[in-house]
Amino acid sequence: MEIPVMESSYVPYANFNFENTNLELARSQWPNYDDQHYLRGCKWSPDGTCLLTVVRGAGMHVMELPPDLYTGDTILTSRPVVPLIPAVSVPESGLIYDYCWYPGMNSANPATCCWLASGHEGPIHLWDAFTGDLRCSYRGYNNVDELEAAISVTFSADGQNIFCGYKKNVKIFSTSRPGREYFEYPIQHQASCLTASLAQPGIVAIGTWKNTIELVSQCDGTFRHLCKLSGHKGGITTMAFSLDGCRLYSGARKDNEIICWDLRVPGRPMFCLTRASNTNQKITIDLSRDNKWLVSGGSDGKVQVWDVSQNIAPSVHYELPLHTDCCNGVSLHPFRPIVATASGQHHPLDPLHHTRNVMQYENALVMWWVGYQQEDPDLLTTIIKAASNS
Repeated sequence: MEIPVMESSYVPYANFNFENTNLELARSQWPNYDDQHYLRGCKWSPDGTCLLTVVRGAGMHVMELPPDLYTGDTILTSRPVVPLIPAVSVPESGLIYDYCWYPGMNSANPATCCWLASGHEGPIHLWDAFTGDLRCSYRGYNNVDELEAAISVTFSADGQNIFCGYKKNVKIFSTSRPGREYFEYPIQHQASCLTASLAQPGIVAIGTWKNTIELVSQCDGTFRHLCKLSGHKGGITTMAFSLDGCRLYSGARKDNEIICWDLRVPGRPMFCLTRASNTNQKITIDLSRDNKWLVSGGSDGKVQVWDVSQNIAPSVHYELPLHTDCCNGVSLHPFRPIVATASGQHHPLDPLHHTRNVMQYENALVMWWVGYQQEDPDLLTTIIKAASNS
């Protein structure tokens, strides 16, 4: 299988303006009840044309960006909320552990439109984003030659390799060679989270359930240990490199701190930020392409925004109460002032009624406009006339 080599092209930064009231653009809702169809994060495609989400018990879904949002510096406040309908759905069985887009994804080139997903007791699958078909699989095996499920997956910066985190090692597959051929890098604890640096190809951060992060350099199938970072109270669940490669942001389960690491002086954190994370569920963070805005969801349903363009610990720049349940996923659009959020979490059975039907929880995928807004002149005229007539 051949994956095209990524082409470098300039993509403008999104002009985020969090000061305005956040305008809801589009929404998709899943029922909860006994099935507990809660969402597990969301991720914009690298070209910004579509949004990928995983719903527990209801597969993976690709939502397209509404056509009217591709252009324009402002949006009318009277714009109606558009229902999000999946363009592609994959009824993947079992629990999905992790997923990620191919970094060179471009809708103009269908061969690049794909994503990886790893699930319970299964191989790593590469899915076609146009048809929802399974393109190929990558299989990792343990020391007794049993198929082992990857806990975390990510592509290398150039998309030519796939890094997969397992219980005792990180396996690296060649994207163009599906099957069971791979190199291994041994680790002491389960690799719960992986991310690759775009600025420094070959640099990979390995987060573990044992609260530590290991930075390694990979080249031609060989790994070299660089440093180990310790400071979190729980297992690592989310990480993000700055685009210049100098910083790494990390978050952990049941840990209210997001730590910023200065990789030029990796001995201690540069600063710590506070969010609500009192759950074992993964709550993701994201960083804007200009390295200015860091956003995170929270178990309280709020999205917090920090201006991290300076070298000092910032206070919360904005706090957006967007959901009534845990906001476990947040993703910044690569070139439009749009934020996507995913809400929902596992709720235990009511001990009295032995059911979850007592209360309806929010399990929603939502797109929000965080750019400049404009009042609809026709709407203002209607309001003024109604006021004068009364």
